[in-house]
Amino acid sequence: MTNRRTRSRRTKTEQASSPPPEPSVHGGRRVPKTLYAAAAVVALEALGAVAAGCWLVVEALLQHPRGIAIALGSGVFVLAAGAGLAGLAWGLSRARRWSRGPTVAAQLILLLLGVEFVRGSATTAVGEGMLAAAVATLVLVLAPASTALFRE
Repeated sequence: MTNRRTRSRRTKTEQASSPPPEPSVHGGRRVPKTLYAAAAVVALEALGAVAAGCWLVVEALLQHPRGIAIALGSGVFVLAAGAGLAGLAWGLSRARRWSRGPTVAAQLILLLLGVEFVRGSATTAVGEGMLAAAVATLVLVLAPASTALFRE
């Protein structure tokens, strides 16, 4: 019993004396603020996609459209896109090399979708938001500080 107490005291003392890890360092590399900002924007995109996907699924279930399989499939696809964007946001926030290429590709697709949404009268605000988020993410991910980190 005394041995356990001594051991737990030692570990608490050792933990208190060691400096906490710096939050902006992952894998020995300092993550620039531009990458954190890009991760935040992509996380917001993921949240929007998940919300839209949920809405599409609920709408399909409540309205029983003639093509319910297509309606449900669309909702599930948008939910999956949101999950993918969330994974990319996680990868960006931890400076994972694999996250940059898919993020750029996703933003280029969102640019095209945003343009189409802006052309529609009922979806103009959504399209403008998509365009702003996609441009911001591309600027942040392709910023010199972010690019330098991925070249290391």
